[in-house]
Amino acid sequence: MISLVFIAALFALLLYVVANMPPMGDPDNPTNSSEVIERYLEKGGEETHADNVVTGIIINYRGYDTMGEVTVIFCALAAVLAVLGRERRGRIYAYVDRSRVPSSVIVRTMVALLVPFIILFSVYTILHGEISPGGGFQGGAIVGGSMIVFTTIFGLLESSQRIPQRLRFPLEGSAVITFFAVGALGLAGGGNFLTFAWPEIAGNLQPSLVVWLTVLVETGIGLGGAMVLISILFSMIREEEEIAVVP
Repeated sequence: MISLVFIAALFALLLYVVANMPPMGDPDNPTNSSEVIERYLEKGGEETHADNVVTGIIINYRGYDTMGEVTVIFCALAAVLAVLGRERRGRIYAYVDRSRVPSSVIVRTMVALLVPFIILFSVYTILHGEISPGGGFQGGAIVGGSMIVFTTIFGLLESSQRIPQRLRFPLEGSAVITFFAVGALGLAGGGNFLTFAWPEIAGNLQPSLVVWLTVLVETGIGLGGAMVLISILFSMIREEEEIAVVP
């Protein structure tokens, strides 16, 4: 009953918000946000100290929104684990582990060779998000996708041994924790929350400070996103741990 009351109240709130939105086609509605785009393009480098304007927008101008996004991703993991649970015995299996049809030797060899390079590319994507297209979200998604391919070919037992629960558990919340920690560091540096350029730091050190804080945030997002995707994958395809593997 408490859950139903909460959902009903939330539904009423959303209806109220939608009802008070500007009506579609109203001539008084803003037609575009060109002034915002111009501000980003003209002042982005100066105000965010980021070479990549997209990165500056995501983790500076829209920093609160991005922190909310990583929180939503972590909440998705919490919801999945609340329903499906987490492996307990360390030996988990899926249908592919019980299959009587062996995987192709060619496919297994190619996947074993390519997955390390895919993960290496994800590291490049995360670390160079400040100066080139990419970032933590993209790098984490690449790692998650590579583990989907690896699990499909080698099975859940092999994948869970390569990335065990003791490794995933402390890293699943790294995106949220890193975002909050960097935001708190911005306050300590004399700026606002999620401020990457600290007023109390000399101007010639600002670019290096922004780069390292940005890399720290992107790394946290990448690790957290990757571990969340992998844990969701393992929970959704996992069967009971007691099932024996059929040779």
